[in-house]
Amino acid sequence: MIKKHPTISVVILTNDRPHLLKKALTSIKRQTIPPIEVVTVDDSSVLHKETVDVIKAYTNALPIIKRNTEHSISYGRSIGMKAAHGDIIVYLDDDCEAAPTYLKKFRDHFRNNPHLTAVIGRIVNGLPDNVYASTQYAYYDRGLRRFFPILDRTEPLTWGRILDCEVMGIKRTKLMHFGFPDRNRLYRNDDVELGLRLTKAGERIIFDPSITATAYPRTSLIPLWIAAFWNGHSDACTAHMYRVNLRDAPYPSFFPTWFISEIRSKHNFSLIKKAGYALLLLSFPTVSRIGKLWYHLRRFL
Repeated sequence: MIKKHPTISVVILTNDRPHLLKKALTSIKRQTIPPIEVVTVDDSSVLHKETVDVIKAYTNALPIIKRNTEHSISYGRSIGMKAAHGDIIVYLDDDCEAAPTYLKKFRDHFRNNPHLTAVIGRIVNGLPDNVYASTQYAYYDRGLRRFFPILDRTEPLTWGRILDCEVMGIKRTKLMHFGFPDRNRLYRNDDVELGLRLTKAGERIIFDPSITATAYPRTSLIPLWIAAFWNGHSDACTAHMYRVNLRDAPYPSFFPTWFISEIRSKHNFSLIKKAGYALLLLSFPTVSRIGKLWYHLRRFL
C-alpha cells in the first residue's frame, strides 16, 4: 500500500526586504516538488509597494498583507498558519534560500513517520566572508552543537530550545492546537517558546541537518548589536516564564576552547580581520546580557 503524500504550504514572513524575498520565492520555485501554495505575510512599512510587486511577480504566491508593525513575529506566523491549507506548514524567512530538496525532505519525513509533529533543518551562512554575519552564525552554530555535537545525522529533538521556525516543517493540525502567543513585537523567541511547549507535551520532533536553507545575517555592527540585545531580552523573558535554564545542554562547550577554535577556522581572514572578528565574538554575548538585564529591570519598574 502506497502512503499518501502530505500536502505542503510554505509560509514566508517578510519586512521591507523585497530583494531578499525575491531570492526566497525563487528558491521555492526551484524545488524538486512544488508546494500547493506560498503564503507571504508582509509586514512592510516603507517598501510595501515593492514587496507586493515581488509577490505578484511570483505567480503561485498568495499575498497576505499585514500592515500593523506593532504585532509580533509570532502574530505573523499565526496569520500564515490560518491562511494555509496544506497538511504540513513549512516556514521560511525572507532572508533564507531553501535548498532544492528542502520541501521533498520535509514531505518524506512526514510521509514515512505519520506520528511526527515537526521537523527542523539547519541554517547555512550565506556570507562567510563578512565578520558580522559570521558572528551571528557562529553563535547559532554553537547552540546547535550544544545539543548535537555531530551535525551530520538525523536525531530526535528532546528539548525545544533550538526549535527554529526559519527552517521548520510542522503538522498544521498540531500547530493550530498549540499555536503561537502574540507577545511584544520585539520578542524573538516565538519558535523557542513553541518548542518548549511541544517537547513538554511529548510531541515528536526531529532534527535533520541535511535539510538546509542559506541565510544572509546582519552585515553591519548596529543591526548585529540590536539583534543580540533583543535576543538576550527574549531569552530572559522565556526563562522567567517557563522557569527553565536556557543554557542547559547535554554537551556544554567550554567557551575559551570554542572561541579559539572559531578564530582559527577562519582561514581566509587576515590577521586584522581575525582581530575584529574576535572582538565581535566577545561583544555579542555582552550585548545579549545587557538585553537580559533590561528585561529584569523592566519587570520592577
